[in-house]
Amino acid sequence: MVKVGIVGIKGIVGQTMKICLQNVKNVEIKEFGRETPTEDVDIAVLCTDNPDSKILVEKFEDYAKYIIDMSSEFRLKEDVPLVIPEINPEAITKKTRLIASPNCTTTALVMALAALKPAYTLDEVFFCSYQAISGGGKKLLEETANPKSVYHKNCVPQIGGILENGFSSEEMKSIYETRKILSLPNIKVYPHTVRVFVENAHSLGVTLRAAEKFDMEKVRNLLSSFEGLVYTNEVITPKDGDGKDEVFVCRLRQDIENPKIIHFFLVMDNILKGAALNGAQIIEYLIKKGMV
Repeated sequence: MVKVGIVGIKGIVGQTMKICLQNVKNVEIKEFGRETPTEDVDIAVLCTDNPDSKILVEKFEDYAKYIIDMSSEFRLKEDVPLVIPEINPEAITKKTRLIASPNCTTTALVMALAALKPAYTLDEVFFCSYQAISGGGKKLLEETANPKSVYHKNCVPQIGGILENGFSSEEMKSIYETRKILSLPNIKVYPHTVRVFVENAHSLGVTLRAAEKFDMEKVRNLLSSFEGLVYTNEVITPKDGDGKDEVFVCRLRQDIENPKIIHFFLVMDNILKGAALNGAQIIEYLIKKGMV
């Protein structure tokens, strides 16, 4: 039996992680607070924010073989793999101790790009995200219920703090995390992230440019056959993606002026594949590979 310790289990991601792990065989779940652990586990999962994760990683180093962190604290560290199991599980090696799970918006984007990467040289990607309230946690859900909240029946074109360069912290995450996960250090990412009055499930409008002309039949086949993606000719909305494990791709079309450009729309449950499910899949990968 593999012992998995979860810190932050009372939060939205922690609660969902517990449910996801019920589908993974031979797992025993342990609940931990933010104090120093009192027993060893095979895998520790930190469903915590950056300051807590930074402290907890040090606390769990002597108590866990692997630590999976759901925050952004370690994602861009050179020696920390940033993992989506459908894309880059090989980033986890025998020397790995700490594994980072990516930003929810980045996850939806790179799942689609990874499907196309084997056949095309991906040069530029532009996107505008429409991010659900649940991405901000329980506090934001409660705040949004108040009619006086700026988020109530509204769209707010800022997620995270605004940095000196004018970009939000959420936008900067999408740039650098995309490059790291796909091993495409030169791809140009042009993001605009928006919080919208939707309870759960993020969506993105995406424009992608490659060095080659897109063959639309090939594109549809690549998207349809990629694990974790669902391509459809139907219009998919956050209501359709809520509670689903997959990333949905719809509204696919080739640009009317440039055949090297395509446009499409993505929908993904940000709490599932965007967070808890991805963490659970990393755990499942470690178990299947006999690493714990």
